[in-house]
Formats: sequence, structure tokens, C-alpha cells
Amino acid sequence: MKFAKYFAGFALAAGLLAAGTTTASAQDWRYRDNERYARQDVRHDYRRVAEMREHIARDRARLNEDIRCGRQAAAARDAADLARDQRALGYQERDIRHDQYNSWR
Repeated sequence: MKFAKYFAGFALAAGLLAAGTTTASAQDWRYRDNERYARQDVRHDYRRVAEMREHIARDRARLNEDIRCGRQAAAARDAADLARDQRALGYQERDIRHDQYNSWR
């Protein structure tokens, strides 16, 4: 009888410990999933930045061609398009830095 009381206490402690481990494990998986999605988001952002840089290079070439040929109205439109794309690129690069900062924390 004396050991039955100790056995019951040990079984209760083991059960509580196992429940706490399961909860911590679920939290770890949730953290890993969030981390994985953050890495995917950053990869997509880098791909988008590369595409934006290619687009900006094409815009610059078109702007230079319009200036060289003397097409002032087309050059003004191309300059506005180029400025808009460069602002968008800056926003995207800031988003990447923000995402990386959050993933490091």
C-alpha cells in the first residue's frame, strides 16, 4: 500500500510532464512553419527585385534611346516610368530588410 501512493504520484507527474512536452513541441512546429514561410517570402521578394532590376534596365535603355533620337514626350513618359519603378524597387528592398530583421529576431 505504501508504494501505491508513490506510484500514483509518479504516474501523475509523468503524465503532466508528457503533456507539457507535447505543448512545447506543437509550439516549436508552429515556429518552424512561420520561419519557413518567412524564408519563402524573402525568396519571392528577391526574385521580384531581380525582375524589377531587369525592367529598370529596359526602361533606362528606352529612355536613352528616346533622348538620343530627340523624342521629348516619350522621354518624359519613360523618365516617369523609370522613377516609379525605382521607388517600387526601394520599397521592395526595404521590405526584404524588414523581413530579414524580423526573422533574425
